[in-house]
Amino acid sequence: MATARCDDHRPNDSEHVSYALPLGYPSTAVTCDVVGCAMPARLWLTKDERKAFLAGERLFTIGGGVKIRAADDLFPN
Repeated sequence: MATARCDDHRPNDSEHVSYALPLGYPSTAVTCDVVGCAMPARLWLTKDERKAFLAGERLFTIGGGVKIRAADDLFPN
């Protein structure tokens, strides 16, 4: 599952392989999901979500069932 994390709290795992920027980044309503952090978040994607992104998907679900729409650029981890 995708996760929303800022530059200071990047996922430290092998599951999240790329990130996309939420629409409007950095002036986005999407904030880091680390408790106490309110910095703008990037949308970190799993390998399957990366494939979906490359196939044209731009709507991804993060924890709590929240859906985030990503812009058209994809970046490596």
